[in-house]
Amino acid sequence: MHRGYLLAVRRRGFVMVVFVSLFVAMLASAAFAKSTTTTTAPPDYRSALTKRFAKEYGDAALAQQVVTGLSDATITSLEAKVPAADVATSPFLAYKAPRVAADKVDSLVVFAFGNRLGANAELQPGPMNEALSKAVEKFVAKHPVPVYAQTEIAQQLQAAGVKHVTSIDPVTNADGTVTYLSTAGVADQVTSKAQASGEQLGTVGVIGFSDHAVRCVLTARKAGMTSAAVPKGVKLPTVYDPESNQPWTRTRSAYLPTDLIGRLATL
Repeated sequence: MHRGYLLAVRRRGFVMVVFVSLFVAMLASAAFAKSTTTTTAPPDYRSALTKRFAKEYGDAALAQQVVTGLSDATITSLEAKVPAADVATSPFLAYKAPRVAADKVDSLVVFAFGNRLGANAELQPGPMNEALSKAVEKFVAKHPVPVYAQTEIAQQLQAAGVKHVTSIDPVTNADGTVTYLSTAGVADQVTSKAQASGEQLGTVGVIGFSDHAVRCVLTARKAGMTSAAVPKGVKLPTVYDPESNQPWTRTRSAYLPTDLIGRLATL
């Protein structure tokens, strides 16, 4: 009887060892599966932005610099507007502006970019706005349409003899100080002036500095110019002015984060 008891104990012990071994093997398998899933998880939001901007800018190092410099608050705001699943394709993050056939354009809206201060602190257009003015002159020579342009550009166009130019001027405050218009402020003044004069804007051609152009289009569309786009064939200026009076318009690396934050207001 004693010998039979020992045999029974040994059998139960063997069964227990087998059970424990199987249980350990199951745990190891589950841990491996978990680790495999982790390595294939989607990239974080900053990584997704960096990848998209590397493509848009044509410069991976600049894309990394821009995204690294964005605050957590800005990233949170961007993600609320453009979910991670849409980062790769959202037009909101594009830097190649939508285009419209030149012969479909009924009016032009021209946004200034930067400026300079003269020796007596007078406002001067600067080379970037001079380049924008030349682009407008070239377009209207073949497609004469009404032009709405910020002061820095409107004055040059009028001096060059371009007709039907409406100047979009800064706001002069009661104390005599001048408030420079934002991109949205320009778009709002254009729609107000057009309505006041009874003029139909129709299909709006947008002309602006290359890196600014998409935001100009988005802003114009939000202001009611729903078909706004850059006219095909117009070569937008790309060369920054290191002596611009507006520090954020002196270099591409300084401007792009500012532009991205400004786009949030268009959604």
